Amino acid sequence: MLITRKKEDMQTLGQDSFSASVQTGAQARESAPRPAAGAAYAMAARHVLELADNGDGTLTVVRCIDRTADDLDIQFEAGGCPVTAIAARAFEGCAALRRVTLPQGLRQIGEMAFSGCSRLTRLTIPGSVARVGTLAFAKCAGLQRVRIEPGVQALGPSCFSKCTSLTRVDMPSSVAQIGGGAFFGCGRQLVIHGAEDAPARQYAQLNGIGYDSESWREDETLILEETEDGSLRVLGPREERPVRIEIPGELCGRAVCEIAPKAFFACGTLEQLVIGGNVRVIGESAFFGCRSMVSVGFERGLERVCDSAFAGCENLTQVTLPWGTGSVGRMAFFGCSRLSFVKMPTTTRVSDLAFDGCAPNLRVFGGVNAGRSPMAL
Repeated sequence: MLITRKKEDMQTLGQDSFSASVQTGAQARESAPRPAAGAAYAMAARHVLELADNGDGTLTVVRCIDRTADDLDIQFEAGGCPVTAIAARAFEGCAALRRVTLPQGLRQIGEMAFSGCSRLTRLTIPGSVARVGTLAFAKCAGLQRVRIEPGVQALGPSCFSKCTSLTRVDMPSSVAQIGGGAFFGCGRQLVIHGAEDAPARQYAQLNGIGYDSESWREDETLILEETEDGSLRVLGPREERPVRIEIPGELCGRAVCEIAPKAFFACGTLEQLVIGGNVRVIGESAFFGCRSMVSVGFERGLERVCDSAFAGCENLTQVTLPWGTGSVGRMAFFGCSRLSFVKMPTTTRVSDLAFDGCAPNLRVFGGVNAGRSPMAL
């Protein structure tokens, strides 16, 4: 599959860029221009997205080509280049779309970008997004829950208008501007969840919308407890057999700062794990024996991975610890027999046996005082 590009005026983004369109077979070979030296390529695994090169090594999603797509991870579809923007009307009217994963690092969601995606049910907006565009998710009639991560600053006018099934929006204190009619026509069942003193509270009161700062106690995904400083600790999953767990950086305005020891001990069904940016400590044996886990993602903020935290996660293949990670405990990844790639800051202190029993070809980049771990490259 070959991706070629043509010059296109991206007025909605206020910049010139190159449009990535997908062609196949003889037609592509005959019509594809030769790229200039050093030109960036947007490689897609299938004919799903039209992408634009922003000229700085990043991409913009221009439109969805496959209108039957129902489950999209945008960064996966875009390949190795980071996606930083979704253009206006890019997914407008994609009625088959029931799930979309927005990429970390996304900065802009354009006007009417997902308007009319009537089967979309849940949504997480990453904290890297500065502003959600006007009417961005309007008329998403099936949308039930939205989680806005800390860092998002503004919601454009009518961005969630006429989302008639919307019942819960988790909104961080960072959202200081909420445009007119942002939740117009969403119905009486809508409740905004946030901190007691967040700007969203006043907005909710002025617009007759319910507001809740205590629902973290009954979060439907996680069992949590409050610590002395008011932050939250994750005690475990609320579901009996979770497959994917996303631990947010914040719930109802309270930072989620710690995963308790043995919180997910021997959780055999857990396959995917995402850990939010406020989580500083992953407790001893927190994910010990999660044999089905194939991927774990960390956001910046992690400070300490305690002893045996991921020991026995035998299907885990690679781990990248974020900048600022101070230490990796004894036997932290012991027995992760398929783990072949680890990257961490050069200042991270690694205890003895942290990577014993991993794949024979394991490569570890970064780390100090590695003990019996493989030598950092």
